[in-house]
Amino acid sequence: MYLENSITNSLHSEDSQLPFSVFFYHTNSSWHWHEFLELIYCLKGVYQIWVNDSCIPCMPGDFVIIDAREPHATKAMEPDSEIMVIQVESNTFSLTFTESMISRYHHYFDSSPSNFQRKIQITENDVLYHLFGDLKNEFVQKEVAFELSMKADIEKIYVYLLRNCQIRQPKIFGTQLKDLIRLQPVLDFIEMNYRKTIRQKEMAQLIFLSGASFCRLFKRVMGKTFSEYINALRIREAKRLLLVTNEKIINISTTVGYDNVTYFNKVFLRECGLSPGSYRKNAFSALS
Repeated sequence: MYLENSITNSLHSEDSQLPFSVFFYHTNSSWHWHEFLELIYCLKGVYQIWVNDSCIPCMPGDFVIIDAREPHATKAMEPDSEIMVIQVESNTFSLTFTESMISRYHHYFDSSPSNFQRKIQITENDVLYHLFGDLKNEFVQKEVAFELSMKADIEKIYVYLLRNCQIRQPKIFGTQLKDLIRLQPVLDFIEMNYRKTIRQKEMAQLIFLSGASFCRLFKRVMGKTFSEYINALRIREAKRLLLVTNEKIINISTTVGYDNVTYFNKVFLRECGLSPGSYRKNAFSALS
């Protein structure tokens, strides 16, 4: 059972035809998630931005990246605090680029803190400062073709993030790009089916590789073994369900692909440093 008001599946937009939304927030939000990328820019006061199990203090000029499906919550720490929120659907860029090209780059915001810089401090001399200013002005004034101007600003913000905030950028966007493209069908299949049993041999056959060659390719590109990667996706989903549902832990274990709840608890403890029950309790205590 989902918690009341904990899930947001559609963009908060005055025009539902826009593939993005910009709005300004002054209060708190409970744990929730959605299917689109969210960018939070602090304008006034102090906020705590909770993403998964991390608390990110946010002051004026701070900019936070939240990937699709990541559970998150916000807490205003001062009365006049204000944040600017940009929510971007995956098809925002599809008018100018193919889906395969966009997924290649968007894949990099994969909820792994080792992959991208979560928070950025923006000054008046930064490109992002001027892009956010222009985005805000277009949203408020709504002159002719303001939607196109906002889309252009968001695309520029996206490019900036890809070029400046990817900790593993040289590996993925350098000599290993061809390997990532070759591995993409496997990554797509795993993303859709990680709750089920996925055999490494079948994934190797999917991209016409031997078992040994597949293992080397996967570890080189993803930085994890095949089984480690699947476990990481399952635990990511388990963490989301622990925060945004009232489901029992045994049911969550089954939902994410673990038939044995004892083994699930063991993997979760190894990955997160605490039990599923403690993870849920701590997350809700932080917002009280």
